[in-house]
Amino acid sequence: MKYYITTLGCPKNEADSREMDKSLLLEGFEKTQKPENADFHIINTCAFIEDAKKETIQTIFQALELKEFLINKNKDQKLIVVGCFAERYHKEIEIEIPEIDYFFGTGLYHRTGELIRNKFQIPLKQNVDYHKILKNIHSPKKFYAPVKISEGCNRNCSFCAIPLFRGNFRFREKSEIIKEILELSGMGIKEICLVSQDTNSYGNHYNDIINLLEEIEQLKGIEWIRLLYLYPDKKTQKILQEIHKNQFKKFVPYLESPVQHVSEKVLKKMNRFGNYEFFKELFLMARELFPELEIRTSFLIGFSEETSEDIELIKQFIEELQIEHISFFAFSPEENTPAYQYASSINKKEIIEKINDLQNYYNELLKSIMIKNYNKIYKCILEKIKPKELHLRRPQAAPEIDDIVIVPFDYKSWKEKYSQLPKLGEFYEVEITDSISYDYIGNIKNPVLMEH
Repeated sequence: MKYYITTLGCPKNEADSREMDKSLLLEGFEKTQKPENADFHIINTCAFIEDAKKETIQTIFQALELKEFLINKNKDQKLIVVGCFAERYHKEIEIEIPEIDYFFGTGLYHRTGELIRNKFQIPLKQNVDYHKILKNIHSPKKFYAPVKISEGCNRNCSFCAIPLFRGNFRFREKSEIIKEILELSGMGIKEICLVSQDTNSYGNHYNDIINLLEEIEQLKGIEWIRLLYLYPDKKTQKILQEIHKNQFKKFVPYLESPVQHVSEKVLKKMNRFGNYEFFKELFLMARELFPELEIRTSFLIGFSEETSEDIELIKQFIEELQIEHISFFAFSPEENTPAYQYASSINKKEIIEKINDLQNYYNELLKSIMIKNYNKIYKCILEKIKPKELHLRRPQAAPEIDDIVIVPFDYKSWKEKYSQLPKLGEFYEVEITDSISYDYIGNIKNPVLMEH
C-alpha cells in the first residue's frame, strides 16, 4: 500500500511528518512521490492563524477533488487528515466533511502506520529492514532537518491558540533527540534545526539545552546547529552567554527571537514579556557575543488598542537595531483565546495598510543592511544546481525562510577550469558581491570543496 504526505505549516510540522514517514514505513507501507499514486493521501495540517486554516481547508478540498477523480478511474484512494486542524476542529470535520476517510490530532504521529493499518484492516508486513527505511525517509536534495525538542507551550500569550491543540509544554528526553539526530546524520543531513513552540524552556534548567548542544556538537557529520524560536526573555540571555562561554563551533550565528511588538502597553495586552529597551539590550548583547550574528524577529500587527505611535516605535526599533530578517503578521482573533474578545473591533483593511507601510519602510532599510555584507566571505552550503546558477546558503540564513546566495554558473567553463564539479550538500567559500531583492549575488572564492 502506497502513501503520500502533504505537509502544511511550520518546520515543527515537517518534523512531525518525518515521524509519520518512519511509522508508516515500519508498518510496511511504501512511500510515493506523487499524491495521485497513493492509496492513502495524508494531510498534516496547520491551524495556527486564520490564513493557515484557510490553506488547510483549501488543501483538503483539492485532495477531495483528486480522490473523486481517482475513484472515477477505478482507483480507491483514502484521504486522511491529521495534526493541528484535526485536533482543533475534529467535531466540525466529522459533521461537515464526511468525505474524509479518517482523521486524528496531534501527539500520535509516531503511531500513524499502526493507526491506519488497524483502521483499514491492512495486514502487518513482516521482516521490515529498519536501515533501508531510514534511507527512504529523507529527500536526497535536502541537507538540513528540523528536530523537535519539545511540544506544547505554557506561555499563555493572549492571542495564541497553540496550547489549545498542542497542549501544555513537555520536552523530549535528550537521549531520544540524539538518537534521531544520529539517524539523520546517517542520511546525509549536515544541518540540524532545533525546533519547538518554546525552545528556551527546554529541560528543567537553561543548562539542559547547553548540555544538549554539547552532545550534538560531538556528532560526526553534523556541521551546523541552528536554534529556532528563542522567546525574548532573560533565559535566552543566559543561554546565549553559555553558548558563547562554551565556544560551540557548530552553533550558527543566528538568533530567531520573535518579539511580536515593542510597545509595552501592547505587549501587556498580549500577555507577553518585555519592552523596547529589554529587546534592544538582548539583541545588542547577542551581537556583542557573536559579531557575525544576524537576527530574525517578527511583529504581530493590529492588536487591540495599537496606535500609530506604536507603529512608529516599531520603525524606530528596526532602524536602530538594523535587524536583518523580519516578518510582519496580521492579528488574527482565534476562538477560545483571551484575545478573541477583540474580534469585533478588528479593522482588516487598516491592519493591511499598517503592514504594507511597515514592509515598505523595512524594504528600504534592508538595502543598506544587506550592503554591509558585500565583500564578506562566508562558508555556504550548496543546495541547488541550476543550468546557469548555483544556489547556496549562508549560516546566517535559515533554510526555506531567509536569503540565498546566487552564484553565476556555466557547466562547460567550470568543467574546463576545475577538476571537480560542484556538489550538492558540500560547503564552499563564497564572496558576496551584490544583492537582488531579499537574496545575495556572489562568487565562489575557492572551487575546491572546503575541509569540514
